[in-house]
Order: sequence, then structure tokens, then C-alpha cells
Amino acid sequence: MKKIIAFLAFFALAMLMCMQTALAYIDPSAMTFIIQIIAGVVIAAGAAVGFYWRRLKRAVSKRKNKEEEEEEEEDDEEDEDEDDE
Repeated sequence: MKKIIAFLAFFALAMLMCMQTALAYIDPSAMTFIIQIIAGVVIAAGAAVGFYWRRLKRAVSKRKNKEEEEEEEEDDEEDEDEDDE
């Protein structure tokens, strides 16, 4: 995670340092291209969030199931101890 943050900081600083004024004509069709880029980024971000959301849910459910199994085992052991008395 630190590497990603460092890369993004480096990238942002490099972009700021290398900025130049562009005296150019922007074609009206460029706007549709920009919209396509934004849509692609949003869709990719949604897919990434969905992927990591499933992984997180799976990890939480595994942990929850593991805790429930441990509690059941403890209850079974207590029941066995009571039966022995």
C-alpha cells in the first residue's frame, strides 16, 4: 500500500512539474472520448471494488464460521463434563 501511495505522489508531482500550456483546438468529438474514458474508469473501479468486497466477505464469513465452530466445540466439551459428573 505504501508503494502505491508513493507512486501516486510521485506521479502527481511529476505531472505538476511538467505542466505546460496547450494552445490547441479541442474537437467536439473529444468530449465523447473523454466520457468513454471516464466510463471505463468507473466500470473498472466498480469491478475492483466488487472483487475485493467478495474477498472481504469471504474472509469475514470464514472467521465467523471458525468462531462458531470453536464455540460449539467448547459447548460440547462443557456438556460432556456435566454428563461425567
